[in-house]
Amino acid sequence: MAYPPPPPSSHPSPPPRPPSRRRPPWPLLVGAAAVALVVLGAGILWALGGADGSLRQVRGVVGSEKVPFFEDERVRSRLAELGYEVTVRPRGSRAIAEAIEEGEDFGSPGSTPSTEHFKEVNGIEEEYRPFSTPMVLLSYEPIAEALAEAGVAAQESDGTWSFDMQAYLDLTEERTRWRDLPGDSVSSNNRNELLIRTTDPRTSNSAAMHLVVLSYLLNDEEIVQGTSVDDDLAATLSRLFLAQGQPPDSSQQPFEHYRDLGPGHTPLVWAYEFQYIAAAVHGPALPEDAVLMYPSPTVFSTHTILPVTEAGSEIGRLLTEDEVLQTLAADYGFRTEDTERFEELVGEHALPVRRQVGDVVHEPAYRTVEALIGRIEQEYSDSGQPAPAADQQPGPGGPGGPLNDRRNP
Repeated sequence: MAYPPPPPSSHPSPPPRPPSRRRPPWPLLVGAAAVALVVLGAGILWALGGADGSLRQVRGVVGSEKVPFFEDERVRSRLAELGYEVTVRPRGSRAIAEAIEEGEDFGSPGSTPSTEHFKEVNGIEEEYRPFSTPMVLLSYEPIAEALAEAGVAAQESDGTWSFDMQAYLDLTEERTRWRDLPGDSVSSNNRNELLIRTTDPRTSNSAAMHLVVLSYLLNDEEIVQGTSVDDDLAATLSRLFLAQGQPPDSSQQPFEHYRDLGPGHTPLVWAYEFQYIAAAVHGPALPEDAVLMYPSPTVFSTHTILPVTEAGSEIGRLLTEDEVLQTLAADYGFRTEDTERFEELVGEHALPVRRQVGDVVHEPAYRTVEALIGRIEQEYSDSGQPAPAADQQPGPGGPGGPLNDRRNP
């Protein structure tokens, strides 16, 4: 039997449901989040070091005076916290520009002319200036008092010592010997000529800084310009270096001789201020009668980080901007942009160090400095002096292999 169709409904039909949008199960969400975290973590580890969490290896060529800073365990630990292991090898600032090899990430000379040259040779513009230090003289109380009687040195009202570089040049012109100084504080047996002991000007930045001051005074208190060196100027400069005798074997040697061998061997040495502070605070201990003197005029040694790779750039940025590394640099005796920690250190250890250094001369252009050193270098050669010692000893871990990540291949 057939049934008739039902009558039409008086109520409209409900609208069709949209397609189902069921949420994925929680395990799937958790899994996706874990993958994202792994990818993000891998990216961070790659930036800071290796994908396995190892430290990213970075290598540099630095002035030998900075090797102890980079090898300091506190500095190494902080860099490790930031994901880096930095290995450095020493070289004289004059030679750093040409010393960069494949697999090395930055250079660190200690002067504006050397920085200028490095940038030109390696085709870079980027530079970081994490710290600086003025050039000073180190002597002993009896020597300082004898120099004061001779009108060359003076102790100021704040307890610090000044050293008149022009008065010193007057003594050298007269070929004064140490035994000729007034009083009996200097041994009458010291027949050596009264000269400031320096590093080797053919390789060392600190000796080049000494050259800057001498050339300024000998050029009627004008910064030497150009590459044509006056013969009289060249002769006087050469004598003041060659008359010191056998050049040092390394850039650290004159400071170590001063510290360890006493006034009979090294009565007066040209040094970086930070070397005195680092030794006074951290050792090895200086002589009890050690005296720090500020030359008038002096010159600032500005230490730069010049990157040739992205890794080198990051080290430069960290040394300049990281508060912990900046504090460690100040604790090591360097002057940073934030002077507070430096002043705290000086006050805490009652060091005879000036908060501010006046009477500072500027360095000539790189080519002028090279012309001056070139004339001295020729005199060394003509006098039969041996070739300069190269500061090429590797830092901790040795030079290692190439990193294959140079920015300028």
